[in-house]
Amino acid sequence: MTPYEKIINVFHSLFQSNEVLPEGLEKQFLINAISDYETDLTDLGFHEETNTFDVKLSRAQTQLLGMLMYRGYLGRYRDRALKLNNVIGRDIQLTGLANTKAQVNRAYESLCDDIDQKISKLKTNNFE
Repeated sequence: MTPYEKIINVFHSLFQSNEVLPEGLEKQFLINAISDYETDLTDLGFHEETNTFDVKLSRAQTQLLGMLMYRGYLGRYRDRALKLNNVIGRDIQLTGLANTKAQVNRAYESLCDDIDQKISKLKTNNFE
């Protein structure tokens, strides 16, 4: 059985931030990641009451779940940057804001590509 703390550690290793995320938000990122994983691959048997899985997850599975959590976090950050950009009027010029939005979008798209590659590698090929 794999405790969810291992996945949380992978998630936190993917970015550096002074922002402390509430535990409930982290758990929701994990539940969303598990849902995405199970949609594309296989059931993991996660028990929300005990925060454990029925099976021992491989390192690749643990890393993918952490990446999926990070995608949720980065998507939330991207949404905030886009909303902030929309609040700024045309009369106000903030040169760094447009760059931040573009960098966040590039990071998000790159992460999505990495996740797609890892999911593809974890899929079982059946040639019959």
